Amino acid sequence: MARIFGTLLGKGRPLAKARAAELRGELAQAAALFASAGRPDEAARVMVLRGDAEPDPEQRLRHYGLALATAPEGSGVHAHARRKHSSAVIAMAAGAPVTAAVRRDLARAASELEAIGDHGPAAGAYARAGDVERQARALARAGDVDALDELLAEEQRRDREAIARRKAHDDIALLVASGRRRDAAALARQCADEGVRERGRSIERKRIAGSTVNVRVRGKDMAIVLGDEIVIGRAPEHPAPATSGPQRSAGGIAVVAATVSRRHVAIGRRDGQVVVRDLGSRNATTLRGVALAGEALVGDGVELLLGRDVPLVVRPASEIGGAAAIEVAGRRWIAPLGPAMLGVGRWRLNRGEDGWIELGTSDDPPAFAGTLRLERSVTLLAGDAISVERAGEPVLEVRPA
Repeated sequence: MARIFGTLLGKGRPLAKARAAELRGELAQAAALFASAGRPDEAARVMVLRGDAEPDPEQRLRHYGLALATAPEGSGVHAHARRKHSSAVIAMAAGAPVTAAVRRDLARAASELEAIGDHGPAAGAYARAGDVERQARALARAGDVDALDELLAEEQRRDREAIARRKAHDDIALLVASGRRRDAAALARQCADEGVRERGRSIERKRIAGSTVNVRVRGKDMAIVLGDEIVIGRAPEHPAPATSGPQRSAGGIAVVAATVSRRHVAIGRRDGQVVVRDLGSRNATTLRGVALAGEALVGDGVELLLGRDVPLVVRPASEIGGAAAIEVAGRRWIAPLGPAMLGVGRWRLNRGEDGWIELGTSDDPPAFAGTLRLERSVTLLAGDAISVERAGEPVLEVRPA
């Protein structure tokens, strides 16, 4: 009898030691003693307590993981450790960027919570992972009808927005491809979606700024300055003083020189003749040493000095019939002084009132960008390459400024 009692007492000693270690707060030793006593459930329980007491999130997660691996399957402590481990994973992900790895961790943790019936927290984890379908399932199982209805309504709203966004992108792409870039940019500006609005801004960044367009027509490079009148000066496209007479569209050529006024001279037409006139410049415009008063006919060509030291030559242009060739500041421009007839059927360049450079074709001949046929009026962008036949060689190329 004494031998049997001694044997039972011997078996009870490891458990007693484990419980004593736990009471002293020596949880690591307590867990080891419970494990050596053949009580993995108790060992796992103490491991959970170690995790609860651990301030470092990673160490806490490690203790919960050990408890989960130690606890007998199907036991209450196993479910408890599972809950703790999954909750710790979710807590650690709360302040982290939602990367692909974090999404996977959240989804696994949510699945663990679902498996033990914690559907509400599982739904929150699925929401963080961006898994709407499983979030809805968890909410339904949790019986949270209001949250489920709100989630489904939000998904419907997002679906409608996605459809509207795709439609806007498709509409803009169609407008750009057909040559209606002004309309494409305007449509993008009206859209609430920032991605669509940025696409509109990218279109506008490629539009031709100012009145000068650099083109290659049938292999010949030209800098064409558009406007019924061309002003030359330091700030030529600065608005002119208001007058009571009819307003004319004006283009500008900038000349950086101290002796040149902001708006020094203008080149235009009078009675069908190309003329140059001084705009009241501070340092005058001279023709053969004499200050220009009124207008000078260009005729076959005229040479002037702006501010007495900047040469300006204006003569008929050979590239475009009726246009003037302007040479100043070491560069050469062609000024049609109206629409620029490009010598490709009835193709012509105009400058719209809003500053967009437009190609009008009248379908004579039709214009193509690659395999796509363009509208009869095309708002041009830098990089355009336009041909007279489908997939043909470009006859008009628009160069960046």
